[in-house]
Amino acid sequence: MGRIVLLEVLSVNNYNENILFLGVFIVFSIPACLVDIKRKRIPNWTVFRGAALIFVMRLFIFGDSPGRVVLEMLTGFSIFLLIRLLTGGNLGMGDVKFAVFMAVFAGFPGWFIATGLASVLGLGFALTGLISGKLNKNSKVPFAPFLTVGSIGAYLLNCYILSDFKVWI
Repeated sequence: MGRIVLLEVLSVNNYNENILFLGVFIVFSIPACLVDIKRKRIPNWTVFRGAALIFVMRLFIFGDSPGRVVLEMLTGFSIFLLIRLLTGGNLGMGDVKFAVFMAVFAGFPGWFIATGLASVLGLGFALTGLISGKLNKNSKVPFAPFLTVGSIGAYLLNCYILSDFKVWI
């Protein structure tokens, strides 16, 4: 089972497990979003505890390979860290750590879909704020809410739209 992507595992046949899995992600994401909106920081406890619990769920409920899940987490972290370095720190370190939480939750290719959705939503928010004058080019925009919505969107897409497709590695 470790050779198949999360798309097959998260099918409508596992409805109760999917709801629990989504619920755990939301429980840890909401505080991260609220603190990010208020303080422009993402608390480590939300990211690390949430990622640890979802990691265990993927291993013992969904039967994923530990190596695969760790690789997904490291890849998510590395890509966001590279973006942070290339943008001169415009992407916060909390967002880099949140990428680990997203990766363990959404898997691959879900993480890429989540990141794309989050980027489009964040860009739309920023452009709206710039046009309305509520933001300027130096404004810091909390990204955790967009990462959360993107992750949930990617998850639902995987579960309920792409569940009939199997992606083999």
